[in-house]
Amino acid sequence: MTRWLAFLAVLLVQPASAALTPAQLADVGATPPAGAALPVGLSFVDQSGRPYRLSYAATATVLLFADFSCRHICGPGVTLTAGALHDARLKPGADYRMIVIGMDQDGPVLARHLADERLKGLPAEAAGIMLLTGTPPIIARAEQALGYHAVYDAGADQFAHDAAIYVFSPGGRLSSLLPETASTAAQLKAAVVGARQDEAFIPPAPKSDTGFIGRVSAICYGLASAHGIYAGPIVLTLRIGGVLICLGLGLFVVGSLRRHRSAQDAA
Repeated sequence: MTRWLAFLAVLLVQPASAALTPAQLADVGATPPAGAALPVGLSFVDQSGRPYRLSYAATATVLLFADFSCRHICGPGVTLTAGALHDARLKPGADYRMIVIGMDQDGPVLARHLADERLKGLPAEAAGIMLLTGTPPIIARAEQALGYHAVYDAGADQFAHDAAIYVFSPGGRLSSLLPETASTAAQLKAAVVGARQDEAFIPPAPKSDTGFIGRVSAICYGLASAHGIYAGPIVLTLRIGGVLICLGLGLFVVGSLRRHRSAQDAA
């Protein structure tokens, strides 16, 4: 609950952009091809500026794509994912490794800044996370291998993208695909356990609702494409929801205090 309230607070203060068209947003998503696997062999640079070659691991791999300068969901998405893994009592390095691939050329400095700002209360997760920067061809190869489709908004210098969590087995086979901002600790734990047992990914049934309400639902569920042509209505909807939650909490607290005082007076 605390993480969700913090996430709503971020949404309440974020500006909206409307530079992308519906046709461009239609290309955004995470649709892994059959037999999708970890794209091992790709060379990156980590948050310390050291070379890092993507390889298999002795445990499950939790992988995200992010824009290290993203003002909308990337930072909170990393926080929520790391926090859920922490709440699931999964140990980085032993139970899983967490990798974040930057989608542009922000580089190690902004990667470190994201980790410092977003993982302050999660020292073990911060120490174990790998925030990777690659060249455009390398990033394109990683996205193509995993069916990840992001669209660049040059005016806002941001990416419209799906907030997805890829979970791979030690052998590199894709085992699960989850939404960053709507996955519970229990769901992530089950995904990591399943990956370590080499369970194969089963694609979900296609969604039939592609209208505005369906798009809002998809974005709110996975918070994909946090800016673009739909950003104004979506952010407005989320802001209204956040305000209503705050009002409800306020009324609950006031009511509780009144009942407590009434009980004291009666005594």
